Amino acid sequence: MEGLSHLDSRGQAAMVDVAGKAVTRRYARAWGRLRLQPETLAAITSGGVAKGDVFAAARLAGIMAAKRCGELIPLCHPLPLDWAGVELVPLAPAGDGDAARIVIIGEVGLAGRTGVEMEALTAVTVAGLTVYDMCKAIDRGLILETVGLLEKTGGRSGRYLDAQRAVVLEGAGEARLEAGDRVFCRLQASGFEFRKQDGQGPVLGRISAWPGGSDAAGAEQIPGRIMVLGEALLLISPAAGGEPRLDVIKPGRLGRLALCAVLG
Repeated sequence: MEGLSHLDSRGQAAMVDVAGKAVTRRYARAWGRLRLQPETLAAITSGGVAKGDVFAAARLAGIMAAKRCGELIPLCHPLPLDWAGVELVPLAPAGDGDAARIVIIGEVGLAGRTGVEMEALTAVTVAGLTVYDMCKAIDRGLILETVGLLEKTGGRSGRYLDAQRAVVLEGAGEARLEAGDRVFCRLQASGFEFRKQDGQGPVLGRISAWPGGSDAAGAEQIPGRIMVLGEALLLISPAAGGEPRLDVIKPGRLGRLALCAVLG
């Protein structure tokens, strides 16, 4: 089938020969979501799971899985990764009767001839399965869902963004967000502006549309989710006047044309 690189001229599965490709910086970020009982999340975050520190085990399992992706997926190349990382963010139920959630984000980078999308997706999946394994004795109904690629860069095809969840942060420089920083998102005529210091600080960047197409002014619809802003992760909360307030929970640099995504 035309366009499927893992099929040879006879239509049979085949490993792609990447020897002729240029070495470029490759990066991929994937995400997934776990749904679980609020009591299960409370046990995880309080250290009440008998098998040990669930998030620490899941983080390490995800990183190890990314490094061994070529052994798990038949036609993937074994890659000498430069870096892999996994983050797990617990989110309380949005309302009475709702499930709790854990958002998992996996990132992988290398300088190489082929992309690392599968490594990032594998990291997220195995991290989620590790949470399930450690918690199944108290919550067999825990569900791993919505695993997908959020962003990838490098290679001949260039940059990819999940258009359903992500937009580009325009006008961002080399600003860095630190843990404990607070960012405000304000609706302007040209879109949404991000500023620190109660909305009075310098502009960190702008987006012309809210990720996913919803209206950020209706902040009551989005609290309890997280925002990816460049390398940083922020927890979304409603602020006075309905404007979203974002509290940095993982520090990171913004950078030119950084990703802005809402997950949860």
